[in-house]
Amino acid sequence: MSNVLYRKYRAQNFDELVGQDHITKILKNAIKGDQLSHAYLFVGSRGTGKTTTARVLAKAVNCLKPKKDGNPCNKCEVCLSVSNGTFLDLVEIDAASNRGIDQIRELKERIEFSPVKGKYKIYIIDEVHMLTNEAFNALLKTLEEPPEHIIFILATTDAHKLPPTILSRCQRYDFRLGTEKEIRDTLLMVLKNENINIEEKGLEILVRNARGSYRDALSLLDVVINAQIRSENAKEITEDEVKSILGIPEMYLVNALLESLLRGDSKKSLECISELEIKGINLTQFTSFTLEVLREVLVSKISGESDGEYTFAKDLKQRDILNLIKEFLNVERDLKNSTNQILIYQMLIPTFSKDENFVKDTTKLKEKGDIDTKNTTILQKKSETVEVVCSDGGGIEIVEVGRNWEKIANGVKPKNATLFAFLGASKPVSVDGDVLNIEVPFKFYKDQIDSPVSRELISGVIFEVLGVHCRLKCNVNEGVRPRLQSSADVVLKNVPVIEKKQPKEEKKSFTPRKVASEVEAIFAGM
Repeated sequence: MSNVLYRKYRAQNFDELVGQDHITKILKNAIKGDQLSHAYLFVGSRGTGKTTTARVLAKAVNCLKPKKDGNPCNKCEVCLSVSNGTFLDLVEIDAASNRGIDQIRELKERIEFSPVKGKYKIYIIDEVHMLTNEAFNALLKTLEEPPEHIIFILATTDAHKLPPTILSRCQRYDFRLGTEKEIRDTLLMVLKNENINIEEKGLEILVRNARGSYRDALSLLDVVINAQIRSENAKEITEDEVKSILGIPEMYLVNALLESLLRGDSKKSLECISELEIKGINLTQFTSFTLEVLREVLVSKISGESDGEYTFAKDLKQRDILNLIKEFLNVERDLKNSTNQILIYQMLIPTFSKDENFVKDTTKLKEKGDIDTKNTTILQKKSETVEVVCSDGGGIEIVEVGRNWEKIANGVKPKNATLFAFLGASKPVSVDGDVLNIEVPFKFYKDQIDSPVSRELISGVIFEVLGVHCRLKCNVNEGVRPRLQSSADVVLKNVPVIEKKQPKEEKKSFTPRKVASEVEAIFAGM
């Protein structure tokens, strides 16, 4: 093959773009009716066809013999030069590499010149969210009053990073990820054209690992075709070859590790992790594969389907799957920042181990009234360290909330300093379903925390810290009211009185004003 597959099979007209009919129909109608916008914004995940669509649009608006349906002819001089990358009136800019104000100023100087060959000069700015604030400000004026011969096409994977002023001046089109069927059909079409056969399970692996990206699907297939190491026939690809080339771990490794973790078998878990290290398994790839397996198991549990080859999932509850997913998501995050990846995996073992020193004991805490045990199970160590685990908390554990409560409060601080002060004096006590119960010492605190804005802010920070969604329920418990460090009344009361003779007319009685409860609440504990 002279070209890599994703370039060789790049769409050359709107009809060849897979899975984006909601966009291509509008663009074709705009071209037919000569109702073009001066600025377009293409938003979507990588590999969904944003840049390809931009090039097809550039081709169609400048085509010398456009078709009646709005597609380019792909035969004229303009169409061929766009396809070959030699069309002078198509300028592509990578904002990740050219993100400064100087580059945008240079662009503004160029746009005043008329097109060389086409009707329109097209500027495609890829990853536009990478521009600096100064560059955005410089681009804004151009987007407000562009020359008639200019069309901007901005492409990004992170539209939320764009200033509202830029968003408001563009026609926005959202590209969606491909379905498994669409990805599968695309691969089958390429395999047919290349006269290559692949085993069904091998094809499923490619579809699953593409994760909705057409470009990733073709790139993976390209790797498999060009890097076969076991097959004598290059036109026949087996499942084992796909797994070996892509570094997909054997299923038994995943089953063995998850089974040992769920059993709390520390020794067996360590052996499984050692086997991963000995075999040289890519732990990032292994984690990604494990999370995909857990996703499939969760879906099968919810839909009531069979768990198939996943032996670890037998008699597993949805809550157990959620805990596994949460732990492996943490592993996935930590692997990116660690030079000792095997340690990250070994740290999983204590999380799941069944420590013999832990015994169920709720009596002491019940007597003290420290916690409502209706919806919780309390595990108490001999060392009297208490860990509270919600029995039906939908993936959130009160012990984890308690450990991270200060972090949650600190996350609120930059957004609302007053609310941060209220949370600092509050106490998470239990979880009931997806409801987090917290106690505050004053009704004034409760009123502030219960406001819709405050609830949304706190819930958002909890999701950022713990990765779970929950609702807040706030109760007033004066028993958790912090003791005042000082009281003006108490201090004045204990100051010795020194009597002085004063003229009767100068004698004035002093009566201290009572401090409002709301004010006392604000300064409580200070």
